[in-house]
Amino acid sequence: MTIEVTCPPKNVENSSNFAHLPGKSKTVSNGPKLRYDVEYFSECTPDLTLARGCNAISDPTCPGGGYRIVRTIRAVNGPRAGQVVSVTQYCQVEPPTTIPGAEDDIAKVGLSDFRRLPILASTIVSQPENFSLRNGHAHMYAESEPQDFNITLYDQDIRVRAIPVSYLWTYGDGTSRTLAFPGGPVAERGFDEATSTSHVYQDTGDFRVGLTTRFRGEYSTEGGPWTPIPGVANVPSEQVTMSVWRTRKILVAENCTRNPHAPGCASLFDK
Repeated sequence: MTIEVTCPPKNVENSSNFAHLPGKSKTVSNGPKLRYDVEYFSECTPDLTLARGCNAISDPTCPGGGYRIVRTIRAVNGPRAGQVVSVTQYCQVEPPTTIPGAEDDIAKVGLSDFRRLPILASTIVSQPENFSLRNGHAHMYAESEPQDFNITLYDQDIRVRAIPVSYLWTYGDGTSRTLAFPGGPVAERGFDEATSTSHVYQDTGDFRVGLTTRFRGEYSTEGGPWTPIPGVANVPSEQVTMSVWRTRKILVAENCTRNPHAPGCASLFDK
């Protein structure tokens, strides 16, 4: 933690030196864009909370005479904006200007902040498109990728990453499962070939397929290290309809020349 300070005059010994103190202030920086006002008052200077002057204090409060200086540090921005974070009294040499709890003023992205981001849902893809056969292997997979966001919290620039980590599939037939991978396209496969993300429907009909992708998050404040965000964001995809048909096997022993009425021989245009 680096603190940049422009020091005020030191070695103040008596009340006659305090005439310049009311309204005397400086700004302390703690890292990028975090600022604190430092104000100095004499112990016997009237202010908004203590309406009395030096005559109201019978005896000097510092060894050798004079009155103490009161140093107040107030957060300008950050989570404690407007709050007093430190009050220090001293007589001559100003103690080091430190900011208690300054590490907590660095903007942090919580789970609620992460879940409010417009994270894009995965896309459901099937091969062939939204079609399968009963007792066949309906191949489906998710198209998803990490996403980056730039946001501002407490005047600080933050980068946030949303990374897909798991995929909850619901197949519309009362079954579901969670996978740690999205799957992908498979070339030249039949319904009798299983894939790592395929599903078998035991009935015919139209089934609504759903997918919820779980994203974990991490963030970097003002170019700092990446910090994980506890918890995940569950992002549902738009459902698709899977049409499942049945098949029937027929043994054909005749050709259409010998038997024009054999299975598969009738023209689609015949009435």
